[in-house]
Amino acid sequence: MTPRSPAPLAVALGLLTGSCSTPAPSSAPRLEERLEASSLARGEAMDAVVDRTSIPGVVVGTITRDGAEEFLSHGVHGIGDPTPMSPDSIFEIQSMTKAITATAALQLVEQGRIGLDDSLEEVMPELRQIQILEEDGTRRPPARPLTLRDLLRHTSGFAYFFTSPTILAEIRLNPITGMPLPDKLEEGEYDWGFGVQPRRIFDAGEAWVYGRGVGVAARVVERLSGEDLDTYFKGHILGPLGLDSTGYNLTEPLMDGRVTLHTRIPGTGVIVPMPDVRPVPMERFYGGGSLLSTPRDYARFLRCLLNGGELDGVRILGEEMVSLMMTDQLPDGVRVTLPPDPEQQQERERTSLEEYDDGYSLSWAIEVGGEDGARPEGVGYWSGLFNTYYTIDPERGIAVFSFSQLLPFDDPEAYEIYRSYEDMVYGAILGTGGGSAD
Repeated sequence: MTPRSPAPLAVALGLLTGSCSTPAPSSAPRLEERLEASSLARGEAMDAVVDRTSIPGVVVGTITRDGAEEFLSHGVHGIGDPTPMSPDSIFEIQSMTKAITATAALQLVEQGRIGLDDSLEEVMPELRQIQILEEDGTRRPPARPLTLRDLLRHTSGFAYFFTSPTILAEIRLNPITGMPLPDKLEEGEYDWGFGVQPRRIFDAGEAWVYGRGVGVAARVVERLSGEDLDTYFKGHILGPLGLDSTGYNLTEPLMDGRVTLHTRIPGTGVIVPMPDVRPVPMERFYGGGSLLSTPRDYARFLRCLLNGGELDGVRILGEEMVSLMMTDQLPDGVRVTLPPDPEQQQERERTSLEEYDDGYSLSWAIEVGGEDGARPEGVGYWSGLFNTYYTIDPERGIAVFSFSQLLPFDDPEAYEIYRSYEDMVYGAILGTGGGSAD
């Protein structure tokens, strides 16, 4: 049996007084009663799910708008590290950083510092240096200026090298790691601090592509606030919410609780520890990734958003802005497109990288067009490179999450752990089950 450390599901009623501007729906007690009634069976079922995998350790859990929480910790920090997994283990959350960056950007919109649909060139004239990269390698001027809305919802045309063959054809890769080598900057070219300079492959609003738009938005936050991203996060989001185990640079005692990164050896599927390439200390901060956090901290952040941007008497964002984070913001005819990785698709019933018809808010994808597994329509979801995942459901007032540390992304076992747990949770709150591992 894989070691598991369950935390009992309990409602912290003493913390609720005056803390939540968005009232819990009338069905909230029923939701929490159903979750608590099925908690033991769900924990045993998840033991069985995790035991069928080769993953060293994982933490899955839920948190409700009212603060009922469940953490199920399985296994250890890594091969060669027998530290038991816990809700306070430190993970690299990568693109789960994006929702925090979006929160920062929307704070500035709320303050009237910039509009969601204002041209960004007045704030970041460096954007004028970036033209549209065509498939033949030529460049042309963009048809219209970029907006913050474009950056946050991934309709800016900024792509990653792994989401655009056009960009991949232009950059240089390290022959050993397969990762991009830093660009050589031209005289007078602005250094965005990403290593690889951001590239656009279509005009704003034309399509959806996953890319560096949120990283560019973080530079807008820095420019408007006059603070680097690390300082801004601490002062306006992490510190006020008490997320003391989240940041780009954590204290040494916290880093002692960091989970080991792993990778699967191609061909064999064997999991081995991988070298740590994270700079210490980190001196320039990427809004699209790179934060460290814990399941407990990130759950608290999600709970704040479920409460309309306020928690325990602290408001980080207004309800109007939070609503934009929770609803589809894509233009008519534009949908999320995440083509699957052929090497990851053998004999899989479901995968993170096979979404062709979903929406996107200003922070995460939105389930559209019917149910996906037990996940209802309108629910938000996203992930991080090292196989961390979350679901956020404002209608039912609940968030679900799964944390592991493993490459490549969309690992079949890691993804199935997340979706199996999500299915069990929805089975419990929707009355269709809740403890089955099948």
